[in-house]
Amino acid sequence: MQHILIANRAAIAVRAARTCRGLGLRTTALTARTDSQAAVHAAAADAEVAVDGWGLPDTYDSAERVLDAVDRCGVDAVYPGYGSLAENADFVAALEERGVTFVGPSAAALRLAGSKAAAAEAARRIGVPVLPHASGRGLDEVRAHVRGMGLPVVLKPEFGYGGQAVRIAHTDADVERAVAGSPEGTSWYVEKYLPVNQVVGVTLAVDHEGTVLPLGERESLLVADGLKLLEASPVAGVDAEVLAAMRADAALVAREFGLTNVMTVEFIVGPDRYYFLEVNGRLPLAYRMSESQLGTGPTGPGDLTGPGDRTGPDDRTGQVDLVELQLRIARGESVSPAAHPVDRTRHCLEARLFVHPQELGDFPDVGTLDRFELPDVDGVTYAWSVDAARPVTYELILAQALAADTSRAAAARLVRKAVDGARVTGLRCYVEEITRRLDDEC
Repeated sequence: MQHILIANRAAIAVRAARTCRGLGLRTTALTARTDSQAAVHAAAADAEVAVDGWGLPDTYDSAERVLDAVDRCGVDAVYPGYGSLAENADFVAALEERGVTFVGPSAAALRLAGSKAAAAEAARRIGVPVLPHASGRGLDEVRAHVRGMGLPVVLKPEFGYGGQAVRIAHTDADVERAVAGSPEGTSWYVEKYLPVNQVVGVTLAVDHEGTVLPLGERESLLVADGLKLLEASPVAGVDAEVLAAMRADAALVAREFGLTNVMTVEFIVGPDRYYFLEVNGRLPLAYRMSESQLGTGPTGPGDLTGPGDRTGPDDRTGQVDLVELQLRIARGESVSPAAHPVDRTRHCLEARLFVHPQELGDFPDVGTLDRFELPDVDGVTYAWSVDAARPVTYELILAQALAADTSRAAAARLVRKAVDGARVTGLRCYVEEITRRLDDEC
């Protein structure tokens, strides 16, 4: 691994380029010619390779176009960040055929993890608790499964990514609408719905020898339109023994699936017990929360003036860099479970300024920002990559604000101060929804 194609964009691509530079690795940035913001992450890399196309499925998420870029620029490794290519088994298989290292799990492991039905069955076989579930195509099959387990249910595309098209069905009409509104031939995963629940993500790293490094847990505090707007760590309201059992089951799942590198195993916690939900075999969007609990890095906004991480690798002394960890595992290095203990007395909360779906009608043309300013708040760091002077294209998240403190309430107050002080106009985000939820935590 000497020359890395960073097959992503925005803040994670900037972070990856800086981390690679610190390791002495050459980088090439993937850019879409239709992405007016591409210059931001391209500037962080050593070189650039451009692809044609319009929209994410035809550019950054297109296995065909990215593989062509791999062939053209002669890289020996691909870093996917947390985009959909990070979990695309066919893409990874094509890299394996080329002898190009993928910074992530193998194609075989991703193929198993990528099927919600196959993953749930694999978890059940090794004794990890799962909810009643089934999979089927077409309305008649789905209805039969729903009758078998009873309403309410959750309907998910079996091979869906990032919470896309997930529906909670309380009535037969809900089931019909969900199936009728999906592409023909969609395979649906039907799962019993728990009305009272917490979704907990257990993040871990696994090396090629199967050694597991725990990277902490987090819970979703606010989800809207399938988007996780607020996450917090450590998890509140769940017994320590239950969390320990989830950590053990997450490690069991990772080993059984043959997964390596950094990943998250998600569970749903009900009033009486927890159940396996799915595996995300990629760097989590909340990776900076894990980093904060794995080291004693800076608590201030840092001194980075350009887009990217406003605590990047240049000023994160003492903290673990999960991107670096990914790269080291990919080149065959081992992890030490005791090297980086998780500090669960350090409370983290992250808010994400997603662009509201109503602004994405002409995606990838999103619009224009009239103003984009993030306040300096002691204890808050940002990940961002927007050049407000350019038209906004391909952007789904304008910024992520992370705070760490000695209690969740204290961290929530810091994030609220950051969100309140942000001056983002011209594009609608979820500021009001986030601040209302933060009020409950302060």
